[in-house]
Amino acid sequence: MQRRVYELAKELGLASSTVLTRLEELGVEVHSASSYLDSATATQIKESFGDFDAATEAGSTTPRQLSWNAGAVRPSNHPVTLANLALLKQSFPSVEDHQRILSSLGSQYFYSVSGGASGFDDCGFALVRFSGAIESAFGLTREVFFFYSPHKDLQIRTFRAAKKALTDLRREVTPDIMFLWSPDPRLREKLDDWSSGNFLAIPLILPDDGNPIAFIKLLRDYVFSRDLFYETTPVQGDRFFGRRRLLQTLRDDIRNQRVAGLFGLRKAGKTSVLSELAQTVSDDHTIVILRDLESLPSPPDDPVPDLLHDLIDDLLSRLKQRRLRTQELAALPSNPSISDFKRALQAILRKLATLDISIVLLLDEIEYLTPSDRIDIHEGDMTSIAQLLGALRSVVQESSNFTFLLSGLTSAIIESGRLYGRPNPLFSWAKANFLAPFERHEADELARTLGQKMGITIDTGALDALFEATGGHAYLYRHLASNVVDDLPIEVFHREIKKPLVLRTINSWRKQVAGNMQEMLAHIKRYYPDEGYLLEILTEEPESFSVFAEEAPLALAHLVNLGLVQEVDNSYELTPVLQLL
Repeated sequence: MQRRVYELAKELGLASSTVLTRLEELGVEVHSASSYLDSATATQIKESFGDFDAATEAGSTTPRQLSWNAGAVRPSNHPVTLANLALLKQSFPSVEDHQRILSSLGSQYFYSVSGGASGFDDCGFALVRFSGAIESAFGLTREVFFFYSPHKDLQIRTFRAAKKALTDLRREVTPDIMFLWSPDPRLREKLDDWSSGNFLAIPLILPDDGNPIAFIKLLRDYVFSRDLFYETTPVQGDRFFGRRRLLQTLRDDIRNQRVAGLFGLRKAGKTSVLSELAQTVSDDHTIVILRDLESLPSPPDDPVPDLLHDLIDDLLSRLKQRRLRTQELAALPSNPSISDFKRALQAILRKLATLDISIVLLLDEIEYLTPSDRIDIHEGDMTSIAQLLGALRSVVQESSNFTFLLSGLTSAIIESGRLYGRPNPLFSWAKANFLAPFERHEADELARTLGQKMGITIDTGALDALFEATGGHAYLYRHLASNVVDDLPIEVFHREIKKPLVLRTINSWRKQVAGNMQEMLAHIKRYYPDEGYLLEILTEEPESFSVFAEEAPLALAHLVNLGLVQEVDNSYELTPVLQLL
């Protein structure tokens, strides 16, 4: 169906002159606003203004968006910037085409380096700032890294070097996206293989016709294909959300040498909190060592010798990196005693104190030292664990530049009066912190921020449904959101999550996480037997729960702090996390 230019302009809410200019940019010859356009050209124009979704049925349009060059960025006129860009074009003539396309989209090159100045003999890179419309549509708020390689057989070492160049830039740059150009015919295949969920490398492959919408489609196809909700490893930096008050509390504990514990459900985000804490606390005056205890032998096998070896290796490695004294630790025998380790650590700390340097030790997965199903943690024969914790406490008390933090499922290691037949050195001395589910505003921030980076808007009703279904449990919230994203189309210019889509996804999602929930409940019963008993009462005899809870106030506090039980109208009920079962 043919239509006149002015008719199309009226439909788009634009001046005819604006549409005529866009037609000229796209290489379409027309004489005036009364000229006819065929349906293919009309579709192309609509796409160029972000108004038309070619994947929908004829006549259907997505919610109105601005032209892709709305909020255009002014080109730089700084002579150094222009000179560096000219050098990059000399090395890579394709930059000229890319600049022309980006300029038509209101986007500009603002920084470029080539040759030896880039740290590479024959490569180069540039930073591009996109138009406001593109940034809004694809969740971009900073300059984006463009890397150019002349190699016809691009190697992964060049890719890794490009990522390092991005990381080393002393500018506010988008940290998880890179465009890469190379004459390698397998460029797309390689980058698709080398990219990860946390870092997106987009092959800068565009058709020869110079159509700027091809670039928008390329950006869309890659950005919209990401699922940033799905995480299987600890997160930190830009991928870490919420927990601000908890992090500040833990930082204060470290600053004031208060030994603390961080306890929470499985997959609640404890290791992520420790990773973020380590990143934010580490500086020139603070050495942070994060040690996972999962690989250690568990009681009744003695884990302490292996743990001492790991701690000594970690300390030696970090001290050598900073060219600090290691003599006392390096001189320890191959099988040092706890006393040997304590004396060497104290000697090192005295030397570090003169340099105003502290050591912070973070021990994660602490439950592997207290497996209640294998040994009696109160009176069992495993005194070395209590001795090591006592030694660490002594070092904290005798040194001004050392402290430690424990993290895991069970708080018994600091709340039990006795530990393996000895008075617990951490009882009534270390402070317990519990990792509760996200608060509503934290969950909303996670959903909206990650959604924006995937070109997704999420309405309030959908946020309500996500939170109500998961209770804000970090893993469950991300997992459900990931399932919802799987049902969104990619070949569109506007994606939105609404409440009906979340509700349609919940039933199938519950089946997927049933195994995780059973495992979570098993861990509660294993490490919190009193709490597990209270949960059974609340599930089977809710009218009797308050009577039993009064007899076990600490267990009730644990259930509330862990986000498993909530008080409603002077009575208690399971939170959504356990209602899934």
